[in-house]
Amino acid sequence: CKNCIFSKSQSGFISTDRAIHPFLNFGYERKGDSLILYFHSAYEGHKMEILKENPSVYVQMNAWMNLSGEAMKTRVRSVEGMTGDGAGEVEFLEPPEEKAHALNCMIRHLGKTEDCFQFPAEKLKRTCVYRVCIDAPTGKHHE
Repeated sequence: CKNCIFSKSQSGFISTDRAIHPFLNFGYERKGDSLILYFHSAYEGHKMEILKENPSVYVQMNAWMNLSGEAMKTRVRSVEGMTGDGAGEVEFLEPPEEKAHALNCMIRHLGKTEDCFQFPAEKLKRTCVYRVCIDAPTGKHHE
């Protein structure tokens, strides 16, 4: 995405009782000033336990683009990158058409394609898909 600061980044969550930072693949779309992030995972596991117990999350993402050649010669660190963050609530998706939409957002983001895929109903049933709507995302661009 040419206009999205999150297009080359990874994201993670933190729980209230202990910090976890699993790197998650994600998809996204913008609706007005909101950023909607989509994720998928297994229905079970430590991450799911945390998200079901407390769906309030803070998402932080970064994407570091390059270390300039001049900086390498002088040993001065000059990194170009972007950061973004925001808070929201995890919403688990159940309708197959919502899951398919979210998965296609992920494929578009990760695969850099505009293709739209169809997913077998049985596979959608077995896949946990959820979204986080960030109503006030913030970010910076570092050059």
